Amino acid sequence: MTSQQREKSPADQESFPSFEDRATQSPKYLTRRLWQGWVRRYFTKLAWTFLLMAIVAGTASAYPLLTRYIFNALADGRAAEVIWLAPPAIIVLALVKGVALFMQTVQVNALALRVTTDLQKDMAKSLIEADLAVVTREPAGAFMSRIMNDLNLVREAFVRLANNLVRDVLTVFVLIGAMLWLDWLMTLVVMAVYPLAMQPIIRIGNRQRKASGNLQAHMEGVTSLLAETLQGARMVKAYQMESSEINRTKGAFDGLYQRLVGLLTGRAKIDPILEVVGGIAVGGVVALASWRVAAGDMQVGDVIAFITTLILLVQPIRGIGTLNAVTQEALAAAERILTLLDIPRQITSPAGAPELAVSKGEISFEGVSFSYDNDTKILDDISFQAVAGQTVALVGPSGAGKTTIINLLPRFFDATQGSILIDGQNISHVTTESLRRNIALVGQDAILFDDTVAANIAFGKPGASREEIEAAAKAAAAHDFIGDLPNGYDTEVGEMGNRLSGGQRQRISIARAMLKDAPILLLDEATAALDAESEKQVQTALAALQKGRTTLVVAHRLATVRDASQILVMEGGKITEYGTHDNLTAANGLYARLCNLQFFGGA
Repeated sequence: MTSQQREKSPADQESFPSFEDRATQSPKYLTRRLWQGWVRRYFTKLAWTFLLMAIVAGTASAYPLLTRYIFNALADGRAAEVIWLAPPAIIVLALVKGVALFMQTVQVNALALRVTTDLQKDMAKSLIEADLAVVTREPAGAFMSRIMNDLNLVREAFVRLANNLVRDVLTVFVLIGAMLWLDWLMTLVVMAVYPLAMQPIIRIGNRQRKASGNLQAHMEGVTSLLAETLQGARMVKAYQMESSEINRTKGAFDGLYQRLVGLLTGRAKIDPILEVVGGIAVGGVVALASWRVAAGDMQVGDVIAFITTLILLVQPIRGIGTLNAVTQEALAAAERILTLLDIPRQITSPAGAPELAVSKGEISFEGVSFSYDNDTKILDDISFQAVAGQTVALVGPSGAGKTTIINLLPRFFDATQGSILIDGQNISHVTTESLRRNIALVGQDAILFDDTVAANIAFGKPGASREEIEAAAKAAAAHDFIGDLPNGYDTEVGEMGNRLSGGQRQRISIARAMLKDAPILLLDEATAALDAESEKQVQTALAALQKGRTTLVVAHRLATVRDASQILVMEGGKITEYGTHDNLTAANGLYARLCNLQFFGGA
């Protein structure tokens, strides 16, 4: 466990906004945001898609009219005319509709993928740029669920909206126009029946939105639980907790099942409602048509054409009916997506801020206090100065606030009170980019990315040449072991560097800091997780890294900081002692007691 984990973190105070924690935005607002932010830029492609939909809708109305012509012509004894004209017309209609339908389907799906991919890119960008306090509030699985699962709902709704709301609505209007042309009286009967289904369908859709939001929130928990279980597989097996973890995952999936069943049950209610309403409409039309044919007001061909049109009308109306439920589910997902995109950033550069100009690298903390909740102070009136090129060590019990000081210097968090200066410049008054450009960090957990050794070292200086990378590795005492790897500097290190030992990972992270060549160095328990042999190798590399740099060191192993220029002893968020190793041991205070415990076992 790192000192950052041991000390109080923002995750202890508040969590990332969940679906239940925030006011529901109106559908109009959510739709407008999505349109203006991500859909409108593809207006030309959208217009081309609408044209293809209009062609598909137009061909739908041609079929009943062609049916009317065929049956009336046959009744009038014009069979030869039908034989020569009807089959080619049917084939042409089918060909036009088939081609237009194919092109429209491809275009709609490509457009939906383009829009949701843009959303995913913006969501990832928002997370990467977010304050550290935000990113550490929730497990990574929660964010992954929003980026993947919620986007799938939005993508599905986009496709359905394009197909149903546009193509099916156009088809409905065209078919109703054909029905009015065939017989206005029977058309009024149909139009009087279908609106009866709208009210219950709208109520179902509203319930679906809430159910979908709850489902996606639960999905976040399931994703996080699986990630946690797999990452902790070693501890699970070591403590024989397989049964407990299996039961936890079973419970999570049972909850997922229940929510999915509820959501699908809501969807399942819509089609039967429309089926019953459609049956009433067809029954009424058949009765009225039979009466009018018997009275001589209609021909049989007209009746067949009208009923054919009515049957063709059922499919697009059913699609439109289910659209409200799908749209409400997507709006719930969109709300969660926009919440992630709208994460406020507290750590920002002031407008017109100058860049940090580092000449010496002198660090000053002046009356600095810090708290996560403006109540319990993690740091209380901290003041000290690190002279250029000096190494200042921060020691003390866990939770004393040592790592918090390290986090404040690159502005991962901002001090609640007081000022932090580098060469006399307040770090909150300069650009964040220039501040962090002048600081290198080596932590207890050597974070490596699933890439080559060379790429991980070059992380400290994008675009670095192979010669620069190798020079940094040599300075970090990493060149020899890298040469022994299967592909040398081109060896893939695996996820989080799991193909390397702890000492190897740490030396690569030191090489990364070497390559960055920043004047200020932060070492946060850089050797705490290493064995004695690895620690010796890493300490040699760290000694080379510290030369000519102002260094702040957090350490629990006091032997590693005996040669520090100044040692600050912290307890309860305050500096209780300071001085050199010899001065502090002679003072017989907290530092002396800690040394006694570590070096002599408390004897």
